[in-house]
Amino acid sequence: MSEKSKAFFSFVLIALATAACAELGFTNRVVWRLPSPDGQLFAVCQEVSVFDGPAHNIRLERPDGTRVRVLYDIGDGDPCSEMAWSPDGRAIAVLSGHVARIRIVDVAWALAHPDSRTNHWSWRVIDLGSDVNRLRADRLRFVAPLTFEVRTCEQGTGPHLPNGRQDCGDAGRPRRVDIPLPIMTAAQ
Repeated sequence: MSEKSKAFFSFVLIALATAACAELGFTNRVVWRLPSPDGQLFAVCQEVSVFDGPAHNIRLERPDGTRVRVLYDIGDGDPCSEMAWSPDGRAIAVLSGHVARIRIVDVAWALAHPDSRTNHWSWRVIDLGSDVNRLRADRLRFVAPLTFEVRTCEQGTGPHLPNGRQDCGDAGRPRRVDIPLPIMTAAQ
């Protein structure tokens, strides 16, 4: 097979896979685009179409949309249900609400080390639930530079929202969590 034929065949496969993903409801939509406290950066979570469900790309952008750097990519098991900036702009918290998991990204470190590659396992992870104590979470917000608050509730409680997500509703209990240091746990 010629190089031209291989390239065309690859293009057709990619186009078919993308169309199949879109048909299943997986798109490249931006889920969150959240400005930093000083407005100089945006934390962005974007779905990335893949065959077995959307992956998620977490990155930093300038206000004009130019990419500063990718912070991590992760599959559909840890979607970005909510995001929040710390008041000082040093950190971003990313909530996977369906499992009450928060991933904390050290933005200051990421900007100071632009050539270091980071992955989802590079950042501090705080699991509020477990296999025994299954929790959901919502209403993520920072209350201090290294302290966030989130509501937790048991799986299966609370109202269903129009977007298919489930809110904790009246069953939610606020929890404050201090972020352990260092936030960066590993880098390549």
